[in-house]
This record gives sequence, C-alpha cells and structure tokens, in this order.
Amino acid sequence: MASEDERARRFVARHFPETTRLLAAERPDTVTIPTGDHGDVTTPEPFWCLGEHEFEGYREDIEHRGEDLVLTVPTPCHGEVPFTTLTLVQRPFSPTDQAVKVTAELDGDWHDLTSSELAPVADTFVALVVGPIHGLIERLQLLEADQ
Repeated sequence: MASEDERARRFVARHFPETTRLLAAERPDTVTIPTGDHGDVTTPEPFWCLGEHEFEGYREDIEHRGEDLVLTVPTPCHGEVPFTTLTLVQRPFSPTDQAVKVTAELDGDWHDLTSSELAPVADTFVALVVGPIHGLIERLQLLEADQ
C-alpha cells in the first residue's frame, strides 16, 4: 500500500504536471526581477512559483504565480469549456497583504482567497451540484419524458 507521501506526490503529478516538472528541476532559491521604481529586486522564489517574472513595473506589483487549475465542464457543442480558474499567488511586496492566497476567477472577476475563504466556495459548488442542479436535472428528465 502506498504511503501518504507517495499518494500526495501522485496527486500533484496528476493534477499539477508543470509544478511536478519544476520540483524535479534545479531551481534557484531566489529570483531577481527588474522594476521601474527599485531597479533589480532579488526575492526568495517559492517552490510552487512557475518562475515567470517579466518586468513588473513597480516593486509592489511583483507576483509569484503557481500553475493554473482550470475547472472545466463538458458541453455538447464546444466540448470542455472553462468554468473557473484557481491559482496560487503571492505578492511579496504588497503594502496591504503579502500572504499566499488562491486567486479564483468568479463571474469574470478575480478574487484573492485564503483557505478559510476558499472552503465555503468549494462547499457552495458541491451544494449547487447535489441540490438545485440535481433538482433541475430531474425536472428536465420529467419534461423530456412527456415530449
């Protein structure tokens, strides 16, 4: 039987292939990013960051981003379509919040969420599927049966 660590590694490899590739590669402990207001800024590079840093403009705009987790839904006309995208982010020089969060695309806007804020979002998704959406499926099946 696989250990908990091995199961976690397989989960990450299956759902986050780019992160798995980065973890296997030699990575620097720090990264230097050019900015317009502070010149070259050297900062620790988190293991989960994809390492894609271009000219950031201002130091407070420096952002570490992880791999996108794109949740999709199947459609008969367009195949799999994006439903929402979740990404680990950190803005280490932000004057308001330097914590690692998940940024989630919801209704066309991006929202930074802590784990305690993301949990109710996930719970709402589950509740929608087993509640109203399942009820709508049953109603549609009844209407289809009458046609």
